[in-house]
Amino acid sequence: MKLTVIYGTETGNCKGVAAKVAKKAEKNGVEIEVLDFADYDVDQLASIDNPLLIIISTWDDGAPPPKCVESFNKLMAREEALTNLHYTVLALGDTEYPLFCECGKQVDAKLSELGATKLLERTDLGSEFMVTYIGWSKRFWKTLAGVFGKTA
Repeated sequence: MKLTVIYGTETGNCKGVAAKVAKKAEKNGVEIEVLDFADYDVDQLASIDNPLLIIISTWDDGAPPPKCVESFNKLMAREEALTNLHYTVLALGDTEYPLFCECGKQVDAKLSELGATKLLERTDLGSEFMVTYIGWSKRFWKTLAGVFGKTA
């Protein structure tokens, strides 16, 4: 099995979480590709034929990370279906803002609108994200094992 991880970050938190996911994948013999959303061509989403994990933060009051604005806007403007895509979104944000994890919510909604299949419901993590990450990680790997028959 292969897993694709796309992270969108400004401060590096999402990149750090992506590295944790990659370490767990490698430990379990799962091939992994980790990509930065800031440099990612969203037209390539249609060619992903393995599970996709998007880890993305919300910047300021509901915006995508500044480095990721172009890719985010291109995704939001996309109209072509993504019916072959199986994904989950892990959103990071700050509960101090009214639009907590808004960027992740928008990405999740857009992928769903385009016909992609959710493997796991979106999870929103606040500033203490590493505490919550552990439980999410267990659910994520259990879901992948159940859907794709790979022990993780």
